[in-house]
Amino acid sequence: MSSFASFSQFIRHGGQASIILRLRPVEPLLELKQSWPDPSSLDAFEQRLRELAAENWSGIAAVFLRAGLEADPAAEDIEAEVDQARATYSDQASAILASGDSSVFEADLETLANWLARRFLTEINERRQRQLGVTHFIWRTQDDEKVRAAHAERDDRVFSWEDGFPDGAPGHGYNCRCVAEPAIIDGTILLTDVPASPEISDRIARAQASGLADAATDASVGGATSVYNLVRFSWLGYRRLFGIITPEEEVERLAMREGVLRAIDALAALDEETLRQLADAFVDHFEAQHADRRLLDLEYRLGLVSEETLLRAYRDVAYMDGATTLGTTAFAAVATRLGLNLTRLRPRDAFVALRAATARMETLLAMRRATASAFVARRFAELEAQGHGPQRHEGAVTRQLLIDRVLDGKDPMTGTSVDGVTGRPHRPPPIATRITTPEAFVSAESYLRRTAAYRAARDAALFAPMYRRSSFSVVLSLDDALGPDYLRLVEGVRRADGRIVDVDFEGGLLLAIFRLEPSGVPVLVTMYPVGR
Repeated sequence: MSSFASFSQFIRHGGQASIILRLRPVEPLLELKQSWPDPSSLDAFEQRLRELAAENWSGIAAVFLRAGLEADPAAEDIEAEVDQARATYSDQASAILASGDSSVFEADLETLANWLARRFLTEINERRQRQLGVTHFIWRTQDDEKVRAAHAERDDRVFSWEDGFPDGAPGHGYNCRCVAEPAIIDGTILLTDVPASPEISDRIARAQASGLADAATDASVGGATSVYNLVRFSWLGYRRLFGIITPEEEVERLAMREGVLRAIDALAALDEETLRQLADAFVDHFEAQHADRRLLDLEYRLGLVSEETLLRAYRDVAYMDGATTLGTTAFAAVATRLGLNLTRLRPRDAFVALRAATARMETLLAMRRATASAFVARRFAELEAQGHGPQRHEGAVTRQLLIDRVLDGKDPMTGTSVDGVTGRPHRPPPIATRITTPEAFVSAESYLRRTAAYRAARDAALFAPMYRRSSFSVVLSLDDALGPDYLRLVEGVRRADGRIVDVDFEGGLLLAIFRLEPSGVPVLVTMYPVGR
């Protein structure tokens, strides 16, 4: 009798033969479908959650440890979240296996496990931080090409857990891989553990030079004249943002701004109104970038962002300023950095995209300003209670009060000749100086406390046998303490041949004097700029 392995051959021969049936092993996914929920699969998923939770707690505890604090172990508990995630995984996996499409079972189950694990980590991270009293976080992206534009704009910035984002906090958006990193607790406002490195002003200058050089390279230009124009345009932009630009300088800035129009005109044949709208959109976006850089400078000195983030902002802003001055080629490169291809994108679409990007940035700036302002207000009140620095050397002390102090011996603390500290007559000093804003005063003091110079002076006062004393002083350069724009943040007068002249702060210093409390904690006695 013939034997056939094919059932169709067996039938064509009238069934007068034997048939050989090959038995295949049962597919693993079929077994999984028949036996789900599988305890071993659920246990493996749960173990993954616990490993993620342990890593998260380790990171949070390390942040607290650097702040000299201990994280409350009660916040570590995750049993409720683990039970919920395990139940969700079981229910949704069962639904996937019941769908009947065995070809996608494995991929769908893996996708489900990854999504639930990511959501679990995001939720416990936020819950733990809030439970520990953490009110602010640092937005961290994965720093790769997959990061969406809106999240890249938030990278390395500090936000409050109460800030509302259209797509949620880090990790909440669809396929979002961002993480909310807790800041170090400092009362109710949180700071990151950002060490202050010496000579930051030199590195800022190098970052700006790098941005200008990149713009020049992209435009294929060189020479002293081009570099001068780049620096000049950048400087005028800063002065306009700070509100101290003169009418003549504004005319010059507007003339340079016409380079924006010429650059776009060379890229596409646009009608005059569309051309001007697009140019205005670019200028608005550039100015928002300038505002971001200014805020980052304050945030860095308050300890809210890293040096790397600050230097990147200086470099990018310098690049955009330079490209605007140099024209078409570099300007097109700027557009590319903003995600716009001006040779392909319709002008109206480019205009809308720029406006949307500017609006997003302005929203983020408002959130971050609220965080910085809250810290400045609280810290300024603390410094007023510690010593007399703010009362004699901050923005509320007007130029006239400085003059009255030098000429008549009137103490700004009392408005009279009575010394606000000793109660005795106040002797007129030869020079009187001030830092012009509360933000600058607080940021300089915060930055100073994170420097190696401060730590060395403090430790010597506390522990060095030949030096131990109840006070110590720290001196920094003004450009390190206050940033490249320090000249607008300081003011002073001095007597010279019976008349008042302005103090020259070019290359000046910042002097801070601290007193050690009986507990060993340093408090600020006074702080002021020193010039010539």
